[in-house]
Amino acid sequence: MNNGNQILTAQNLDINIDKLLAQRRLYSNAKILQYFLLLMTILVPIFLSIITNFTALIINEKGWIYVTYSIIVLIFEKMVESIIDRHKKIAASIQEKFDIDVLGVIENETLNLVPIDFDIIRSNSIKDKLDPHKVLKVTNWYSTKIGLLQTNVAILFCQRMNICYDFSIKRKYNNYLVVISILTFSCLLVFSLLNNFSMQKFIVEVIFPSLPIFVFTYKEISTNLESIDNLQKLKEIIEKELDQADLQNDIDIEKIRRIQDRIYNNRILSPLIPNFIYNILWTRLEDEMNYSVENRIIELQ
Repeated sequence: MNNGNQILTAQNLDINIDKLLAQRRLYSNAKILQYFLLLMTILVPIFLSIITNFTALIINEKGWIYVTYSIIVLIFEKMVESIIDRHKKIAASIQEKFDIDVLGVIENETLNLVPIDFDIIRSNSIKDKLDPHKVLKVTNWYSTKIGLLQTNVAILFCQRMNICYDFSIKRKYNNYLVVISILTFSCLLVFSLLNNFSMQKFIVEVIFPSLPIFVFTYKEISTNLESIDNLQKLKEIIEKELDQADLQNDIDIEKIRRIQDRIYNNRILSPLIPNFIYNILWTRLEDEMNYSVENRIIELQ
């Protein structure tokens, strides 16, 4: 099993850097699709409301525009979600392959992984490999502080790092979703109130156009809450194992594998977090994580 120094060396090998670049590219591609979906569910209905309420353009039976739009977007959303889920599964499978190779975790052949070959890794990493900034982002993926650990307890710390980023960011993501939904609904309501408001107008021009964003928000928040609960449980399991660990002896590899299974399943489950949220929080979270790892090791020593 890998100790801290072996993990630090393995994580920066070219092939493992390529894996991280590939999984980040796949997640980014999935996020582009999600941004387009959000564009359809937020900006388009507001644009339609402006056209129908504040322009001289005469549109007969304009209520049908909103109804038709809502139906089309709900169907389109399901189609795009299936593509996004596929990208997420491939990315999670590559990240699982990275953890197996770098951490020395035993492979679980019963996991529902996508078969990953070098062609997939190469095709999704080759472009970003030419960008030094993106390579730097995935270099030293795990904290260099684990070099202090000479047993496979280092793996537990790496698993702990994997969940700490997600746990902090996901709690903030729900707040962003709620704010976006409320702002979209409020804009449509205000436009409707400013131009011959009626109950029929409210239902057709406010409720119907808001349905796609409400459905999207509800699905994302409920999935996110489930993911947060899973991460909280994972954190408790890891902390319990660390409290019982002896830094001079290896931990049962089956326990490590069971934790890894939950990490993989959480990656499949997790909603996509926009890159700008990661960019805002990354530096602070990385500093907190390094500080936490260093002091937790000292505490266990």
